[in-house]
Amino acid sequence: MTATSSLAAAIPYYIFVIVVLLALLRLVRRTFANYKGTRFSMARTVVFSAVYVAIGFFFSALSYVNGVTPLLAVPQLVLGAVAAFWAFRYTGEKVTFWKAPDGSIHFRGGVATYIIYIFGLVTRLSIDVLFIGPSMFSFASGSKLSGIALYGSLTTDLILLFGVGLLIGRSVRVARRYQAIKRGRAVVPVSPSVAGLHSAQYE
Repeated sequence: MTATSSLAAAIPYYIFVIVVLLALLRLVRRTFANYKGTRFSMARTVVFSAVYVAIGFFFSALSYVNGVTPLLAVPQLVLGAVAAFWAFRYTGEKVTFWKAPDGSIHFRGGVATYIIYIFGLVTRLSIDVLFIGPSMFSFASGSKLSGIALYGSLTTDLILLFGVGLLIGRSVRVARRYQAIKRGRAVVPVSPSVAGLHSAQYE
């Protein structure tokens, strides 16, 4: 294979890495925004959640091509489901809502979910970049990872899927609370300082 053809074959890989890094930077910004408080948007919540969940599942599926046994898919999915259930149940205690003077709904909190996901994504991407490189898109049979790299991939997959589950549970919980507020089944304060003490409750 010539240098030109090798570079052409590697283009999808570099494009993918750039896209993931941009998505990661956007998620970091979103984490800070959630920490300080931001306006809630149902469309933005759905789109961002779908993108980051898709990225997480893509990396997990890629691991099976690179040497991780597919038998681990079941416990990984179970871990994600447990994380989603836990986040859905307990996010309400960490996320607070309030109503701005213009009537828009704002919220903040629950950033630990993003931090766990970011950590899992960064470490997982690092393994692919350091140990696999452009061949990650070759989808050739056989293991590309072994030893420490293989165990590292497995560990980071677990962290990433745990973060994916947390992200799903948090997004569903926050969306449900927002709908309750919009339908008048929850009362929220008009001050973020008060919101920090009294979160919205609904039936």
